[in-house]
Amino acid sequence: MATLHTVNKTGQPLELCLRALNAGDSVLLLEEGVYALYEAGDVLSELLRHVAVHVLDADVLARGMTNRDNLDIDMIDYQGFVELTETNDKVVSWF
Repeated sequence: MATLHTVNKTGQPLELCLRALNAGDSVLLLEEGVYALYEAGDVLSELLRHVAVHVLDADVLARGMTNRDNLDIDMIDYQGFVELTETNDKVVSWF
């Protein structure tokens, strides 16, 4: 049963999300959660071995950031967000 975990802040919300992940789950970083691209790069690189990690492009651009190419994180738009919610059995929001 795959779960989409949306994370909109770094720190405790991200840490709690990481504890709840199972193989086959997906993580979407959005809003302030996109800062995890730089604040938690080591954690994300390890995470990519077990789950799919995505970042919302509008939130990355709104913060004047770029995607971390070396992490192979999928940058998606709002249509991609909708598709993730459709392909996962449930959605858990961490904020």
